[in-house]
Amino acid sequence: MSKVYWKGINQLKNSEEFQKEAHKEFASEVPVQEIFDENLEGKINDATGSSRRDFLKLMGFSVAAASLAACETPVNRSIPYLVKPEEITPGIPNYYASSYNDGNEYASILVKTREGRPIKIDGNELSSINNGTANARVQASVLSLYDGARFEGPMDNGALSAWSSIDQNIVKQFDDIAAAGGAIRIVSSSINSPTTKNVIADFITKYPTAKHVMYDAISYSGMTNANRKSFGAAVVPHYHFNKADVIVSFGADFLGNWISPTEFAGQYAKNRKVNSNKKTMSKHYQVEANMSLTGSNADERIRVNARDMSACILALYNKLQSLMGGSMAQPVGTPIDEKIEKIATELQSHAGKALVVSGSNNEHDQTVVNAINALLNSYGNTIDLGAHSNLGQGSDRAMVDLMSDMNAGNIKAVMFLNSNPAYSLPNAEAFKTALSKVDLKISFATAKDETSAVCNYICPSNHYLESWGDAEPYKGMYSIIQPTIQNIFDTRQAEHSLLKWSGSDSDYYTYLKKNWTSAMFGKQNGTTSASAFW
Repeated sequence: MSKVYWKGINQLKNSEEFQKEAHKEFASEVPVQEIFDENLEGKINDATGSSRRDFLKLMGFSVAAASLAACETPVNRSIPYLVKPEEITPGIPNYYASSYNDGNEYASILVKTREGRPIKIDGNELSSINNGTANARVQASVLSLYDGARFEGPMDNGALSAWSSIDQNIVKQFDDIAAAGGAIRIVSSSINSPTTKNVIADFITKYPTAKHVMYDAISYSGMTNANRKSFGAAVVPHYHFNKADVIVSFGADFLGNWISPTEFAGQYAKNRKVNSNKKTMSKHYQVEANMSLTGSNADERIRVNARDMSACILALYNKLQSLMGGSMAQPVGTPIDEKIEKIATELQSHAGKALVVSGSNNEHDQTVVNAINALLNSYGNTIDLGAHSNLGQGSDRAMVDLMSDMNAGNIKAVMFLNSNPAYSLPNAEAFKTALSKVDLKISFATAKDETSAVCNYICPSNHYLESWGDAEPYKGMYSIIQPTIQNIFDTRQAEHSLLKWSGSDSDYYTYLKKNWTSAMFGKQNGTTSASAFW
């Protein structure tokens, strides 16, 4: 039963007089202006009959409100440790090395904790990727750990349930779907964790009709498709802005939100500093439609309409071909032809130390950019396709095919891992319509979102600060994710759920450790002991 407070006896008795005055802000008329006009000796004002007592009436409302608020002040009790953990000293922070890895961005981090609670995230200075820096998104990610909107446990059609019951129901439905030859899909953002990929592979082995579909809210499909066409590898390259003396960006906000901005910002800064040993700095041209963080830092920002961006990229290719004696593509005119000529001349004079990038998700634009960088001998110098990035693996085509299959009734079960297509897809309403034709829908979301709202089962995964894991942000570069706090709610890592549904008795920590002390151990030469390596 909720508490009830009264401002006075009249309200408690609900007298007739109180009912008459209840709709008024003040119980009686108070001559405010006249009160302040009275003399300060406490005498009654001859004109109004008011005194200091009237002034106290005026103050009564705020006093009552303050008193009422004070009634709800929480009582906090400090309870000492019965047995203090050896690694914790009250008031002294502990630090955990981990990784932030949401599929769209990666950072090696250092998590500051006090009395077992993460409170601050900074970059890890030992990282060769972000070199001790962390952007606003990474630093703010600690807030979502304490988000009151997080799911507190598994849910079955909107009602809290037990994990044992959820597991039993889901496994039975998976078995029935597989027996009938029904298709199962796992929809996720880009996954660069080698161990998570192994878990998904084990699930697909158990249920051969299952497939993994990756898509990203910020898509790089245009780039990966162009690289498949140009080089036979659908990957996002590893860019080295620190090795470029001339940088040209067509709408790529590489200091703000393009691919790996924290890493790129550090690289960019290195080649922009002038000292006694380095007399020059890189030249940066930014061609864009809207102001960006990168554009605000450029030496020369060239504003063009978005509709002219493709023509500008093609015009630059033609001009470079002309300067180098090659054959041009179809001639095009742009509003910035003079600027394009200047940029082309600058790029040609710095071949091998030049870099051209584009933020377009258009495959044709990215194919032309590839051709420009090939002319400038950028591959192997400022662009690395070998140690490529594992971000941006999502496929727009795969999502189109998924929607088509759902509409046709071919998909019988869908799981959503770190993805919210019912919100982030441009045609989100069409996606929800297609999803309504799927019988079994499972979300691993940590908090309610548009996709989990239309799912049968919610199997909330841990927050990344509560989780074990690993990452391979670039090919051949690995890192570990470790928990910094015990689970706050009754959640379970998505990988653990998939292992459970695959028929494995292993928890994810054991599975991860086994993978690292076997497969990963063989990829290093720093130690001869698997246990020491772990």
